[in-house]
Amino acid sequence: METLQTICIALIQGITEFLPISSSAHIQLPSLLLGWDDQGLHFDVAVHAGSLLAVVTYFRQRLVNIATGTVKSLRSGQSNEDLDLAAKLIIATVPVLIAGFLFREDVAAATRNLSIIVVATMLFGVLLGIADWRTSRLQARGYVFADTNPGYFVAFAIGCAQIFALIPGTSRSGVTITAALLLGLGRTQAATFSFLLAIPVIFGAFVLTIYDLNQLEVTFDIQRFGIGFVVAAISAYLCIDFFLRVIEKIGMWPFVVYRLAIGVLLGLMLWL
Repeated sequence: METLQTICIALIQGITEFLPISSSAHIQLPSLLLGWDDQGLHFDVAVHAGSLLAVVTYFRQRLVNIATGTVKSLRSGQSNEDLDLAAKLIIATVPVLIAGFLFREDVAAATRNLSIIVVATMLFGVLLGIADWRTSRLQARGYVFADTNPGYFVAFAIGCAQIFALIPGTSRSGVTITAALLLGLGRTQAATFSFLLAIPVIFGAFVLTIYDLNQLEVTFDIQRFGIGFVVAAISAYLCIDFFLRVIEKIGMWPFVVYRLAIGVLLGLMLWL
């Protein structure tokens, strides 16, 4: 039974990490519906590592290009597109790192507050819907979104919006895609930048969880760790691939409707 729980929760984490539907809202469902216990910090490390492996593997060629292009640019003293993107990802990451450090204890407390999760899931779902509606209107008027990296101001603004992802129920990918759409990026461009931006953020969460783990004396369950890592990695990779393949066809509204439904479900379970 414990193995089944580990697989299910790792699957939930892997699927919801990159879809704009909030992983924190879904992680609450097994405990609310089935009374399952928290899987512990080792499991958190495993699923973070799995999610990180998934996004790095999916964008491996893009990341290699960024790394090699940045090195070439620094050696030549001339800027290029790869260095430009690397700088923008750094700029967009700084705000959430600072906010996460300053409000770490508040975030940890909010994670256990189901009321916050319910409100954030629905509120930011509506904002995602508004952003996608605006994008559809622009497309209907014949606007063609440029297939280029966002500007420095846009990247920084997306990074500032990412601070809201510290509120459980918001969805990191959801809030960054929402901001990107409102700032004029196309759906695929917004999702791609959001997923690349996830790499330093997930890595930071991974390191922070390891630090917390070292402060505690807990038994390491290699089987649970391995299952969580593999399931999260595979499901997250497939989810990224699926999302980027269909996003231009279906838009964000299926995810908006789903978020509202999950919010209502959690709200009914909480308040009735």
